[in-house]
Amino acid sequence: MAGTVAAMDVRMATALSGVVGNVTVFCRVQGISRKTYYKWRARFAEGGVDALRERTRRPHVSPNATSASVEDAVVRLRKQLDDQGADHGPDSLRCALLAAAGLPGDTDGLAAAAAGVPSRATISRILTRRGLVVPAPGKRPRSSLHRFVYPRPNGCWQSDWTQYHLTDGSPVAVAGTIDDHSRMLVGLGCAGGDGDSTLVWSVMAQAIGEYGVPAMSLTDNGLCYSGYRRGMRVAFEINLHALGCATVCSTPRHPQTCGKIERHWQTMKKWLAAHGPYDTISALRAALRTYQHWYNTERPHRALGGKTPAAAFTATVKARPADRPLPAPVSVTHPVVSSAGNLSVGTYLINIGQARKGHTLTAITDGDHIAIFDHATLVRVLDADPTRRYQPAEPGRPQGRHASAH
Repeated sequence: MAGTVAAMDVRMATALSGVVGNVTVFCRVQGISRKTYYKWRARFAEGGVDALRERTRRPHVSPNATSASVEDAVVRLRKQLDDQGADHGPDSLRCALLAAAGLPGDTDGLAAAAAGVPSRATISRILTRRGLVVPAPGKRPRSSLHRFVYPRPNGCWQSDWTQYHLTDGSPVAVAGTIDDHSRMLVGLGCAGGDGDSTLVWSVMAQAIGEYGVPAMSLTDNGLCYSGYRRGMRVAFEINLHALGCATVCSTPRHPQTCGKIERHWQTMKKWLAAHGPYDTISALRAALRTYQHWYNTERPHRALGGKTPAAAFTATVKARPADRPLPAPVSVTHPVVSSAGNLSVGTYLINIGQARKGHTLTAITDGDHIAIFDHATLVRVLDADPTRRYQPAEPGRPQGRHASAH
């Protein structure tokens, strides 16, 4: 405001100066050029004081300006995505507009412009003009981020659990596992209370049955996931090691190490808030199944250039555990221990011992490598002999009716 007043004072002085002597000296004192001096004199002579006010420099015609209809479409889409609990920033809006036009999320600018889809920068300006951008001056710019991504699907899975509450306030633990390369949400499940070994292992086992054994697992230092920094191994680590999967844990108080799964919780809770509330764990489980499908197959991911996690997961050959690099069929079954203490897994009959007769166990088969679990407890791991159906008890392991659980 002060600058505008000062500029107006110079113009008034110029218009009313009536210089008879040296115009150059006057211009030097006022800090203006001779051209500017004569411009303001001419304007004042033509229109008086009002002619001295600043005029807009906006062109009379802007053939490349974004039309009002396009701006309205962007604003409507933003509200629609917000109501659905989906991301609605410039990148997400552009991906949604490209999808509506039948184009992939990584379509270049020329093809997108031909389809009438504005650029990310244009969408950002539209949101700013419409007052839909909340300033965040303290937020780190994207250019400061250094992302690390494993080169292949199943190269590393990040796992974590978070707290959620039903409408009556009852706490529910939601455990999830996400693929580092593709952002594929390979596992998601919930149970009442806090996250424990049974919940996190059940989510991992289900994910392995559907997507294979990862080469490595990354978690925080929660006791249900890791005992490494406590000088011990917990069930989650023991079970993954039995499958040939390496386990690593993050630095304490450094959640950025597991940043992909940590950031995912924000997306999930935003979606649940838009589609909830949920009165029972059963209702929440059903919602999580719907959410997982949407997240993997419908939601364009900004870090993937607008592709979905499912598309990125299937575009590259999957990684394998280091000690079993050759591809092999992976399956998860739930056989029952017979009265003789045997377990039928695929074509094999495996001796478990009578201590668990009648128990329903979980068997994860990776080719001829078989790991058997009773809930989160590892019961037996073996490389089956493909030349024989019956796989006897391990050497030195007690057999018979009085054999103890292993």
